[in-house]
Amino acid sequence: MIDINVKAGHADKQRDDAVVLPLLHGRKLSESGLALQQATGKTLSAFLRKQDIDGEFGCSRTLYGVEGAFTQRVMLIGAGEEKKLTLHKLRVLAAKAARKLDKGGAQDISLFLTELTVRGASLSDKVQAITEGMLLGLYRFDKYQHGKAENKRKLRSVTIMLASRRDLDEAEAAVARARAIANGVNFARDLANEPGNVCTPEFLGQQAASLSHPKLHVTVMDKKAIEKTGLNALLAVNQGSSKEPRFIVLEYNGGNANEAPVALVGKGLTFDAGGISLKPGPLMEEMKFDMCGSAAVLGIFKAVTDMSLPVNVLGVIPSTENLLGASAYKPGDIITGYKKDISIEIQNTDAEGRIILSDALAYAAEQNPTEMIDFATLTGACVIALGAHASGLMGTGKNLKKALKISGDATYDRVWELPMHEEYQEQIKSDIADIRNIGGREAGTITAACFLSRFVGDIPWAHLDIAGTAWNMKGSDISAKGATGTGVRLVVDYLINKTGESNPA
Repeated sequence: MIDINVKAGHADKQRDDAVVLPLLHGRKLSESGLALQQATGKTLSAFLRKQDIDGEFGCSRTLYGVEGAFTQRVMLIGAGEEKKLTLHKLRVLAAKAARKLDKGGAQDISLFLTELTVRGASLSDKVQAITEGMLLGLYRFDKYQHGKAENKRKLRSVTIMLASRRDLDEAEAAVARARAIANGVNFARDLANEPGNVCTPEFLGQQAASLSHPKLHVTVMDKKAIEKTGLNALLAVNQGSSKEPRFIVLEYNGGNANEAPVALVGKGLTFDAGGISLKPGPLMEEMKFDMCGSAAVLGIFKAVTDMSLPVNVLGVIPSTENLLGASAYKPGDIITGYKKDISIEIQNTDAEGRIILSDALAYAAEQNPTEMIDFATLTGACVIALGAHASGLMGTGKNLKKALKISGDATYDRVWELPMHEEYQEQIKSDIADIRNIGGREAGTITAACFLSRFVGDIPWAHLDIAGTAWNMKGSDISAKGATGTGVRLVVDYLINKTGESNPA
């Protein structure tokens, strides 16, 4: 694991393998860059005159053996126009610098990115963003690629440089917070990136049980316990699979004993072939990612417990495969799940996520949480509507949705609200049952949320459709190809804000 620390110091005195300096638009060196230039003669100014780097955002150049400097390398990384800088751009700069230097063989580096000005951001905010950027940017899932990393030096330590020793305590707390959050994101990524023959419902239960904290209790129900509890919607979807389902309940009591928890519900389809309503063959391998909602819940619990956040959180995960088999549930079936007063007509077995979530939401609502948030790779319609840049947000909790929007903007784990007008409920009416599990082609994301709304009761609720954001096979500035861990930073930030803890660690 990479070691990240903070200290105050000058660029020309650092003996690390590399010193990273920001370069602003127009070839303007930062304060540390100017100090290094003065200490080392005309090397930097001559380099800038002769090279084609202008400080445009994200570009970089590395100088080796700068006379008068103790470091082996000086990396100049373009920060663009300072007035346009955001915390997310700071994350991206840190990720780019870390990846390039890691690939180039640097083991120990010093970054002087905190001296950049980000409007409205404190030093703590900047240190957290830089730390998150490095830990998220360096993530890779290569455990099944034999020999890929052999004999390769890897980045082992990063020092985030500060202007003053007076800021050390604040910065160290920010590093600890960022590490907990990034570890939660990367834990979620690891779970989702596992192949379906490894990440089964049983495996998911084992990973939940592996989370450890004195105030955390984890219950993993097997099939017999699920039958006894009456989670019949989950059992219906499981009928076509030889792998037994699991129903996972996590209870973290970090807050006051008499305080109702925030409930987090995550869809845990470890592989989704569509059942009888079989999916097309191309890209079906990506349906291992249909459990990213459950991965988000587990990633949040990892971060929350690592920080010992003073909040009560309930986690509920229904997990199964959705496959074809002699006993698989069928279009036309009518089922009744945990909520006994709602019958469901099955018109498409590939709309199974909302089926298992109906049991989980009804179960969670019965525990009387203060509010509920669910995470689900639920609809292809959400991918069409919002692409890969924002998760769909719907629900009944007005204040909850408003707060999630604020956290989404702050973390760049963004959401966009879609309406849930009463007229949409008409689309899921059934002629032979209380409701049907699809509402037709129009407004598919919204009618799926309408279906879920029947199982939450009067509890403030937010539904996050992460179908477009949960994985990205092209990769991004701070994410390798594969699972993104979306939802973790968003909701952890929301919980931190909810507790009023500015520096949980």
